[in-house]
Amino acid sequence: MKEFTQISGLVLAMSVSQISSAEPFSDCPTDAFLIQDRVATLYGVKLATGQYQQLSNTMGTTNKLNALAFNFHDQYLYAWSNEFSQPVRIDNTYQVAPLTTSDLPNTSFFVGDISIDENVYYVYRPGSSYGLYAISLDSTAPNYLVAQRIIDGGSLNLRIFDMAFHPFNNFAYSVDSQGNLYSINAADGSSTLINNVGETGTFGAVYFDVDENLYISRNSDGKVFRINTKDANPTAELFAYGPSSSNNDGARCALAPVIDTETATIDFGDAPASYGTLADDNGARHNIEGSSIFLGASVDAEFDSFQFPLSDDETDDSDDEDGIAFVTGLEVDNTAVLQLVASSPAYVNAWIDFDGNGVFGTDEVIIDSQPVNQGSNTISYNIPEWAEAGSTWARFRISSTQEIGPIGGVSDGEVEDYQVDIAESNVSVHYYPSASEWATIAFEDNWPIIGDYDFNDLVVNYRISEYRRDNEVIRIKLEGEVAAVGASYHNGFAFNLPGILRETVNENAIRYTINDVPQTTSPLEAGRSEAIAIITNDVWDFVTAGEDCKYHRTESGCGSKIQMRFSMTLPMNNVIPVEQMPDFPYDPFLFATQGNDHGYVFGQPPGREYEIHLPDKAPTEAFRTDFFGRGQDKSEPENGRYFVNENGMPWAINVGVEWQYPLEYMDVIYAYPLFPNFVANQGLASSDWYTLENAITKNVFSD
Repeated sequence: MKEFTQISGLVLAMSVSQISSAEPFSDCPTDAFLIQDRVATLYGVKLATGQYQQLSNTMGTTNKLNALAFNFHDQYLYAWSNEFSQPVRIDNTYQVAPLTTSDLPNTSFFVGDISIDENVYYVYRPGSSYGLYAISLDSTAPNYLVAQRIIDGGSLNLRIFDMAFHPFNNFAYSVDSQGNLYSINAADGSSTLINNVGETGTFGAVYFDVDENLYISRNSDGKVFRINTKDANPTAELFAYGPSSSNNDGARCALAPVIDTETATIDFGDAPASYGTLADDNGARHNIEGSSIFLGASVDAEFDSFQFPLSDDETDDSDDEDGIAFVTGLEVDNTAVLQLVASSPAYVNAWIDFDGNGVFGTDEVIIDSQPVNQGSNTISYNIPEWAEAGSTWARFRISSTQEIGPIGGVSDGEVEDYQVDIAESNVSVHYYPSASEWATIAFEDNWPIIGDYDFNDLVVNYRISEYRRDNEVIRIKLEGEVAAVGASYHNGFAFNLPGILRETVNENAIRYTINDVPQTTSPLEAGRSEAIAIITNDVWDFVTAGEDCKYHRTESGCGSKIQMRFSMTLPMNNVIPVEQMPDFPYDPFLFATQGNDHGYVFGQPPGREYEIHLPDKAPTEAFRTDFFGRGQDKSEPENGRYFVNENGMPWAINVGVEWQYPLEYMDVIYAYPLFPNFVANQGLASSDWYTLENAITKNVFSD
């Protein structure tokens, strides 16, 4: 909050006549306020993460303050002062001003709040001589600063330690030490037991937010729990890890959201929503403001999670999921090793969803409150024998807080989520290009005409994983993302598995998702003897041009988010000896979308019979062979020459790294001048032609 400033020196309490000179807070603050200690110390608390900072320990009093409340009507804090034995008002410099109030019993109050509907301060103490009192704070009212007892404390008889007014219904809520949630009708003092929320203890600070969630902070351990009061039977869920104290009292503006909407200060995870990722789902989150604890080289903040398939990396051009390296693969019933880089000494907790059910269970902990050193830490962990093979998610959390769960907020550190693959026992995984990097295939879709030769008509970043047992392939995985579509033509994209028959693949066990959404139809092309895996029949079904852009991610200033990601797992009915498998990268290819024009060379739309493959890769059985030799194509099928012109220049390029392709209408030779030399020498010269060091970068697309 902008008005949070440390106050030093003793400031004398103001008299009632001086109150008018004090300034209120400037707005309805997102942060909560917390009073602790025998001599009142005020803290600001971010409920979302439990992070707190001292605001003042010199508030103009030498004793406790309790029954803290924020007044939405005048933007001041109010509290009960043990020193002055009456209410006090607290201004934006955190100084108290006693309010001389009549008709109060001779006692202290430690429970209180201010109604949203009324400008009235309610305080409560159990016992028949005391009770629930209403004190008007409206200086124009005839009963201004006159206490009125609503009900005696013997009749209400609630053993509570703080209360908070609901933002809309004018009922106060609290939870007693046994975990019983009550609502209190401020008009007549009646109370209703709603439910037992499942947590016990002294809840000395109680808050509401604008979404009708009640937050209760337990004194003994500082844990903050969230209770959705809109539920029929509300229960408490651990929400954040805050400061512990023997003396807590809290207040906040109940009409404010819990997460600041002006400045991003929280790091969220980005696993799918089921893992607890979004703020509304109590997702894993860490305050990074003023924190020096993180994984890898950096950490950044968001207003909420960009859960998979989105990523916060695309909003700030930085990849902060960089703290974990999986040294070995993950194999069922075996030990695995990872390397973790920490910015400073801290504690790490981590989980892997071994059963693939979309949540991190208590039996899926791989690192439990483990201290780590600054720099690189090598950690081994076990994959249980009941783990399900396939793709799943891991979550790593680093913090100065030792014991934390897979969800909820903490005051410092970082959360990093990773998609990982678990292999069966005695199964090894072989990757192209690697376990964590992409290769890139790029097409010029004007074949058999050279066209603008910019190789951005379709650009796909992809990875192949080959699962082997006893030197036999049992499963392959194809995954990737459509990086660019710079084509007016409509094209599909597929992988052919040369030499592998369609019947070899266990079609019923295929798992295929686009943007994490399972696809209901088989990706294997029907009516073919070859195993041809169709990623999409038309990439334009999944991508759009950016605003004021003609194409998807090929024009300067058109760096819209990547919009299509795919993952396809193809299990085998019968294992395939490794020596019978096609070489990496198999045979990724482009084909024309049925019913769409593809240039004057063909007359009628060529449809699925049109394909573009990497140079010297034979087409599939679907290809119409009389297309060869048209335009500038100089294929010689009888000599194993395919999809090249008279100079050997191709219409498809494969690079074993994530390649930065040319801008729209920019001939590849003007972006990468060494490319023709590489082709002319059949790859024996200028083998690093594709690197940015050898590029004319102004002619290369950049987000």
